[in-house]
Amino acid sequence: MEKVSAACAMEWSIKLEKALRSKTQVLKILSRAVEAILETGEKLEQWSKEPEPGTAVYNLFGLVPEEDRLFLNTILLRLVDAFCFGDKLVKVAVVRVFVSVFKLSRGKSKSECETWFLSKAKVYNHLEMLKRVKSVYDKGDSEARAFSLILFGCWRDFASDFAPVRYLVFTSMVSSHDVEVNFDQFSHVRSVLA
Repeated sequence: MEKVSAACAMEWSIKLEKALRSKTQVLKILSRAVEAILETGEKLEQWSKEPEPGTAVYNLFGLVPEEDRLFLNTILLRLVDAFCFGDKLVKVAVVRVFVSVFKLSRGKSKSECETWFLSKAKVYNHLEMLKRVKSVYDKGDSEARAFSLILFGCWRDFASDFAPVRYLVFTSMVSSHDVEVNFDQFSHVRSVLA
């Protein structure tokens, strides 16, 4: 029987961490990190399409209940850290992952959205994710702020409850930087995210 994503979560988390911490040549580090981030994104998409594992699945694969959610949160935090400390290519890769997972929530009913992959109910460390990306927004240039705003949009379920992020979103609507107000003008990044 093929393993469900919940059973692979620990392995995926470790693989992502190893790729992000690699100490080989600089150019290889960046390409390997971006590759690992995008690969993790594909796995998260697959995982988000699977039904919630029940007790039988936990027993079949020797999982502790809720262990999969712990590793999901670890993976999400690692992606956010990569966004915070990575260069532009890494930031684009992380944004691309969250946008692709977010797109899977379109067309779902309200009850389905309460338990979807990036919902407040599943992302236990959502405040930490928001604070870290907010620090990128605060310290970054207009491009970094635009990427941060996209992440906040992908995390709408829990970002809307965090007053500092709500304030940032509202103030960015009247920003003097076109990149923040109208992300469509940023065509080379838009093509990567599509």
